[in-house]
Amino acid sequence: MSRFSPAPLAFVACNGGCHNASCTYGCIGCGGCVSVCPTGAITINEDGVAQVDRSGCVGCGACVEACPQGIIHLWEGSVRAAVRCSNQEAGKAAREACQMSCIGCGICEKNCPSGAAKVTHNLGAIDQSLCLSCGMCIVKCPRHAIVDLGNIF
Repeated sequence: MSRFSPAPLAFVACNGGCHNASCTYGCIGCGGCVSVCPTGAITINEDGVAQVDRSGCVGCGACVEACPQGIIHLWEGSVRAAVRCSNQEAGKAAREACQMSCIGCGICEKNCPSGAAKVTHNLGAIDQSLCLSCGMCIVKCPRHAIVDLGNIF
């Protein structure tokens, strides 16, 4: 890995906004990822959602394998935008399941100058290989489902 390609970090694609547990796509708070993390970088937060301390994450991927929901991903450190939702329900159903869910509106896709933001199965996604980290998807997302992993915007 070159000095220009930061190590990948674990990222949980769930924001914990579904306090009524009606989202079947999100983190179930089982702690499987916590138990396999060799550095102790993952905890279950007050919302019952796995949370990664990026300063302790070594990008080993053990949590990715352990997650029964398949919502933990390795994210390249140079790309800042990420969709923090896994809900694939359409509009109204997604809104009802979570206060910060992606509703598949496509605003991210329409505003992405590089074509990195796409909506498939009612859920936004960022293609890390195309992303310029311009932040347009982050600032334009009406539900705040796209977050800045680099804390720049």
